[in-house]
Amino acid sequence: MFLTEPEVFDLLTKYRIDTLQFKVFRREDLPAWQKFPAVVKVVSRKIIHKSNSGGVVFVNNGEELAEKVKELQEKFPEVDQFIVEEKLSGIEAFVGVKRDFSFSHVIGVGSGGILVELFQDVVFIPVSADEKEINSKLKETKLYRLIEGFRSYQGNLELFVDFLKKLQRLLWENPEIYEMDLNPVFITKERVVPADGRAIIKEPEKKKEFKRLEENLFRPRTVAVIGATPDPRKVGYALLRNLERFKGSVFPVNPKYEEILGKRCYKSVLQIPEPLDCAVVAVPAKVVPDVVRECGKKGVKLVVVISAGFSETGEEGRKLQEEVVRIASEYRIRILGPNTLGFIVPSLKLNASFSSLTPPVGNISFLSQSGALITAVIDRAVEEGIGFSEIISLGNQSDIEITEAFELATRDNETEVILSYIEGLELGNTLLEFLKKKPSVFLKVGRGEEGKRAASSHTGSLAGDFKIFKDTVETKGGIVVDTIEEAFDCCQFLSAYGRVKGERILIVTNAGGPGALASDYVSTFGLKLADIEPVKEELSKFLPSNWSRMNPIDLIGDATSDRYRKAFDVLSRFKGWDGAVVIVTPQSMTDIPEIAHEIVRFREISDKPVVGCLMGGHTVKVGVEILRRERIPVYGDPYRAVNVLRRTLWRE
Repeated sequence: MFLTEPEVFDLLTKYRIDTLQFKVFRREDLPAWQKFPAVVKVVSRKIIHKSNSGGVVFVNNGEELAEKVKELQEKFPEVDQFIVEEKLSGIEAFVGVKRDFSFSHVIGVGSGGILVELFQDVVFIPVSADEKEINSKLKETKLYRLIEGFRSYQGNLELFVDFLKKLQRLLWENPEIYEMDLNPVFITKERVVPADGRAIIKEPEKKKEFKRLEENLFRPRTVAVIGATPDPRKVGYALLRNLERFKGSVFPVNPKYEEILGKRCYKSVLQIPEPLDCAVVAVPAKVVPDVVRECGKKGVKLVVVISAGFSETGEEGRKLQEEVVRIASEYRIRILGPNTLGFIVPSLKLNASFSSLTPPVGNISFLSQSGALITAVIDRAVEEGIGFSEIISLGNQSDIEITEAFELATRDNETEVILSYIEGLELGNTLLEFLKKKPSVFLKVGRGEEGKRAASSHTGSLAGDFKIFKDTVETKGGIVVDTIEEAFDCCQFLSAYGRVKGERILIVTNAGGPGALASDYVSTFGLKLADIEPVKEELSKFLPSNWSRMNPIDLIGDATSDRYRKAFDVLSRFKGWDGAVVIVTPQSMTDIPEIAHEIVRFREISDKPVVGCLMGGHTVKVGVEILRRERIPVYGDPYRAVNVLRRTLWRE
């Protein structure tokens, strides 16, 4: 159902949102109207884009009003209602509303009028955003510059934010609103007023309820493998083999065998003599409901269903999955999966998955809706020494949804950083509540929005899944990256330092070209080069006479670890920077390992984020290993080094 412009204006008025002067009249009437210039429009639930249809005209006096009304009536014989309203001027903004399945209502804001779809200068702000978050997100738009003042343009930012806060309240109290366009909204120093409005009403979708997970759900002491087998070609064998180093107790379950891999094999979980925390299930899908029922009788808290053949296969599989969840609910069991890779907790030497590798112990929780991506990430983590507190494959999310696993990770003492790979999200609105508890990085798929756009409104055409996800998550403090490499870079940095608290960047280099590149990236990413004027003379006492005398600090190509050390001593006492990039290129006199040790020392004495950029291959390999061992982020080119500071910056 559509709300017409006057109906939208009436709704806005109830929430003390300023509206323009207007009068609605029927076909047989001509309104008494004195305020010119004015705008006359058709009012119809069937004509969505009035301007495109010729249903909007401008008039300057009473004679023109009568003439244009008659023309509209002839052009639209099926329309019985019209509206005349004052013609506004000022900065044109677009304000739109979209009810997103993941995040509920979001408000799109940007440059308005005919420019909204041309420029797509729109950000989406969650309805739960506070005033500070609204302001921070608005700064990303060109509209913000106009409101603050640009040439002859200036608006009232305080009034505009107040307008958005009132709109938030309207949306909280009217969940049935599906989309709303207020375009344009005119902003002046005195007023913020919508000049047009339409809305779509649709009943909210039913969503699953967030259920808090038990504290140690993914830290079991006892694990059973149901479907264990001595056949190396089957998943049940890989699961049991991977659990051989587990610090707790492992019980194979399969009625066909007495013993597997030197362990007694039980015919049923009910025969296991100890309490059972977790069961990993690798049996045919049709058997899983009976297995879950037995686990319920045993008192199992977590059942990990590795088996495929459920909702991913169609209607029959969906019904089978629903049966599994229903049985689990009866016994208060939580289900991970089905169709999951499993989960891994390196500190417990627990690999309850069929991944052949276990990554090093660390402080990153990796939650993924793709099992195949997990295996690739683990392989790289082993090579680069990146450690994890846990890795969890969500599978079909029949029960445990990624938001529930995320919330549990915020309570985990081993976890400092949370990395999530997202394909779809149901409890997104709840997720937003937890984003500030720990640094969080997201890799989200679904950028191809063409098949998802709604043609019914500007908001619908602009509000793609990825755009809404990125803007909404970033408004609340999450970091949304573009590539797996960026995800690794950010996680390594965050696990070492947390968020960067300022944008003043220091660059120390032994080569002018890489230093200039880093400087360019600082500017491109909206960061600032730290001003080293206060320490320039002190640095000049020991640096060559031809050093740069500015930031980037070029130590010159013959710099050894001694020159780096002296520079670091001065810069560690200098308070005018927030993050540093130390670039090292291999030259004949460059003592790479010793410089790497000096970078470690610089991090310790400065107590600020220091990033290494060791450029080269074989020659810098030892230095790279030293920095990794000491948990200093190190990259092979200036772009990645500066980009990670940009991505992890906490912008107020």
